Amino acid sequence: MSIVEMQKIHLASLKKHQDTIVNLLKNSEVIDIQQVEEGAPAKEPGEYELQLAEIKSVIAFLETIGEIKKGFIESFFTEKKEISKEKLTTVCREFDCKKFIDKCKGIESKLTNLKNLKTELNNDIKKLLPWRKLDVPLQELGGGIKTCVAAGKIRTGAFADFKSGFEKFSDAVDIVIAEQTKEEAHMVLLYLAAEKNDLVNFLSKTGFEQIILPISEKTPGEEIKKLQHILSDAEKDIEEDVKEAKQLLSHLDKIKYIYDHNLDNKSIAEAKNKFIDTSYTFVVEGWIKKSDYEKLLKRLAQITPEAAVSKIGPRKGEKPPVALKNAKALSPFELITNIYGTPKPDELDPTGPLSFFFALFFGICLGDFGYGLVLIAFSLYFLRRYQLPKGGVKLFNLLIFGGGVATIVGLLTGSYLGFTPKDIPVLLPILSRIQIIDPIKNPLTMLGFSLALGVVQILFGISLQMAHKIMNRQFMDAILDDGLWIYFLSSLVFLIISSAAFPSTVKLASNLSIAGAVLMVLTQGRHKKNIVQKFLSGLLSLYKLSGYMGDVLSYSRLLALGMSTTIIGSVINILAGMVKGGVPILGVVLMVILLIFGHIFNLVIGTLGAFVHSTRLQMVEFFSKFYEGGGREFRPFKREAEFTIIKEG
Repeated sequence: MSIVEMQKIHLASLKKHQDTIVNLLKNSEVIDIQQVEEGAPAKEPGEYELQLAEIKSVIAFLETIGEIKKGFIESFFTEKKEISKEKLTTVCREFDCKKFIDKCKGIESKLTNLKNLKTELNNDIKKLLPWRKLDVPLQELGGGIKTCVAAGKIRTGAFADFKSGFEKFSDAVDIVIAEQTKEEAHMVLLYLAAEKNDLVNFLSKTGFEQIILPISEKTPGEEIKKLQHILSDAEKDIEEDVKEAKQLLSHLDKIKYIYDHNLDNKSIAEAKNKFIDTSYTFVVEGWIKKSDYEKLLKRLAQITPEAAVSKIGPRKGEKPPVALKNAKALSPFELITNIYGTPKPDELDPTGPLSFFFALFFGICLGDFGYGLVLIAFSLYFLRRYQLPKGGVKLFNLLIFGGGVATIVGLLTGSYLGFTPKDIPVLLPILSRIQIIDPIKNPLTMLGFSLALGVVQILFGISLQMAHKIMNRQFMDAILDDGLWIYFLSSLVFLIISSAAFPSTVKLASNLSIAGAVLMVLTQGRHKKNIVQKFLSGLLSLYKLSGYMGDVLSYSRLLALGMSTTIIGSVINILAGMVKGGVPILGVVLMVILLIFGHIFNLVIGTLGAFVHSTRLQMVEFFSKFYEGGGREFRPFKREAEFTIIKEG
């Protein structure tokens, strides 16, 4: 439960050893390389950006062609394949990546054009279908010098009025119905050019929608057949191109290996961009953990004696990066800390303090023995099935902790996949002894327990802030700003408990609370200049009490979420029982389906709610009392890869 001590170092060596030393630093993963203050002109690693973008585009194209669908976990974490360094080097050396990319891009471009053509052809065919019965070349629908022709459509319900109004213009007008359905009537209007302006005004008021048809020597029916023939050829070409693209799928792994190789080269180029280079030497600066300093010296000595490492101080205003060091059991909870933000170098690491509360709150929110066991089983499966990044491993270990607490909470509250001990007669004697409370029957008791947990965590948070100030020798601030609040809030809790359960102690509790309020007024404005400001500032500090009250009330969500998971599970069981009594055999099948999918849904929603709301209580109600964050995470120089893991040995 601590922040690792950091040391900034200066490493200098001959240019001929640069690649060897860079590989050592990368494989050791010990140094967070920083830009040297007075460096040479930057070396742009931008050449890799285009290569990576092209390769990533090809990978996406091939995965689409191969209809490679990612599962739920793969959508969050890309599964990495183990590969030996020798095989990776061989593939990158022997595989003609540029030729392969050009071929894929050529096929993709052809497919894109063909699909666009197919879309246009389908739209043109759809546009011509209502006119297919017209035995007139399309080019004649454009009209002449003295006559005009307008093709269009109108709602069938408005057609009668439209026709009547149109025919009133003169005897030299005509309507030819191309197709009429219940919804629309497609028609061709013929009229004199001299009456065009009047007819245009008329048409604009009727809801008539003019349609521009293509110009062709063919009739609409003949044009449709022509387009369908072209469409058929386009579909055949698409099938051939897709078939050719699928033959390239066998090289998908190779192109992924090359992507990781280039990504690694890019990270190396970015690291070298921070060096100082001369014709014969280079200099590296960066932060390492103090515990790794001697190890780095030994490793460098093994590859060359011509390397000098020295400890240096940070530049003015520079803060060291932050690396957290927690026991293995607590490391999964670093995920919550990092979501909020890395602590500053001089702050407390909140991982340990939040771990107990997060796991407890998660378990209360999920609150079911069966769901807890299933969550543990799923998490263990995913940890063993997939090569997950560190963040993924921490997440599933966190869910294992939460699931474990949920099983205990389920035992104590009598919740077993929505069933109560009474619904399990065989185990009723045992389960009824384990159960200590039924939240559904005693919601006020559970509410009181939830609020009590809130009071405990908030007081604990203020205590951590007080301890941090004491460690920084800010004794007066620790006592007056934090110690007094702990006393005042505790006296108010004592007063509430006394009023509810111990009337004989109400007077004592009241006096203690009044004393706390007076002390707050006298001390909280001590930094102000004059006595009036001191008094007013101290008086206004009591308003902070409303904030603490709001924070405590936020913990009522523990009751709400715990009860919702249990109630929804119970409803699913009731519905399944009702379905079972319907159709003889089908009823049983439907019951099983409803139970499986219903409880999976409840588990997913319950787990998501438990994680989100437990995290919120840490970040909003708990961290605000002692933790600020905003530090820079320690990011050691290492191999960058998205699809592969180098196999050791």
